[in-house]
Amino acid sequence: MSRIVCKFGGSSVADAGQFKKIKNIVSSDAKRKVVVVSAPGKRNPKETKLTDLLYSTYDLASKHLDFSEPWNLIRNRYLEICSDLGIEPKVAEDLDILEKQLRDDVESITTDYLVSRGEYLSARVMSVYLGAEFVDTFPIITFDEKYRILPSSYETIAKALSDENKLYVLPGFYGSNTRGELKTFSRGGSDITGAILAHAIDAETYENWTDVSGMLMADPRIVENPLPIEYVSYREIRELAYSGASVLHDESIAPCRAKKIPINIRNTNRPEDAGTIIGPTPESTKLPITGVAGRKGFSMIYIEKSMMNKEVGFGRRVLAVLESEGLSYELCPSAIDSMSIVVDTKKLEAVEHVVMEDITQQMHPDRIKIFKGISLIATVGHGMTNKIGVAAKLFTALAENSVNVRIIDQGSSQINIITGVDEDDMNKAIKAIYDAFTK
Repeated sequence: MSRIVCKFGGSSVADAGQFKKIKNIVSSDAKRKVVVVSAPGKRNPKETKLTDLLYSTYDLASKHLDFSEPWNLIRNRYLEICSDLGIEPKVAEDLDILEKQLRDDVESITTDYLVSRGEYLSARVMSVYLGAEFVDTFPIITFDEKYRILPSSYETIAKALSDENKLYVLPGFYGSNTRGELKTFSRGGSDITGAILAHAIDAETYENWTDVSGMLMADPRIVENPLPIEYVSYREIRELAYSGASVLHDESIAPCRAKKIPINIRNTNRPEDAGTIIGPTPESTKLPITGVAGRKGFSMIYIEKSMMNKEVGFGRRVLAVLESEGLSYELCPSAIDSMSIVVDTKKLEAVEHVVMEDITQQMHPDRIKIFKGISLIATVGHGMTNKIGVAAKLFTALAENSVNVRIIDQGSSQINIITGVDEDDMNKAIKAIYDAFTK
């Protein structure tokens, strides 16, 4: 039987009421057999994140100071959920053991281990409530020092979750390194765990349940009531994420993309909403663009030199200067006698003097200047491919709204047009582009 992996984020497991919603969601589809949970999230804006409380607890305990205040908040949170659900608080024993370790042998506990208990205890409670089998991710997910999962882990996971008729609950956010030490994921959290499990069991779908009904075509803080994105390809999501759209982390998409497993972003509070599906490249699209997103905080290093195109290795040597200072670049548009390198402003500022000096001494440019305060806007969509007039519509919209374009970049794939504009014009530009293609 084809199975669905469901990952529920912090807001989805914030309290007993959310746990009940999850039970209804899981029981409504017999294919939902693998459940991944995060640590309980905030119940209100003023509340401290449980993960932050665990960090505070460790900080105090490691200094042999009284950690009872944050610890009691953690303990009461889990016991309250159990009480409200009417289930036996089996996690009380886990909490007692952990507290004793913190008081008597804190040196045996690492930060990663204690912080991971947020997800661990959440999964323990969820497994009891759903009547499911609890499976710890520590022994079955192993990754190297660069957080790349070992291929052998997929086989281990498949064996641990081999019974297709059984319901499993697993904690997200952590696994083990090659030395057998528990390590939390540096980025992506429980989203990565769900994607890894989906890959391992050849899931039909990976459902990522959050507190929003999928993605929108633009930031609602910039565009009023933007249209929802029903379907977005793996390639489009990469482009949108790079340009500032709030989506899943790259590493939580890659395992599913490798096996063409669709990812469905759903809303725990509105399970009737279809959400957004992330999948392979579609054969056709309703609109030319899928979404538009932008990011501020870029600078452009402009270099001009006569006969630059005849000087073999010029571009490589310029980029080598950036590399020597640990500076990566975002874009590198060029002309016959000039090239521009777009970089992150904050990262540039730390080494700006050295970079300018080295380029000047090594390349002897006729002119070199840094332009700051640039935003990059990505207009993304498979519907733009081989479509006459798309670029004209985009730049006409910007011109009609008095937006000056500083940078233009389009790859050979034709699914993305990046424009660089002044930071003060970013919101106006995004709204102009969105309106041009949707109204």
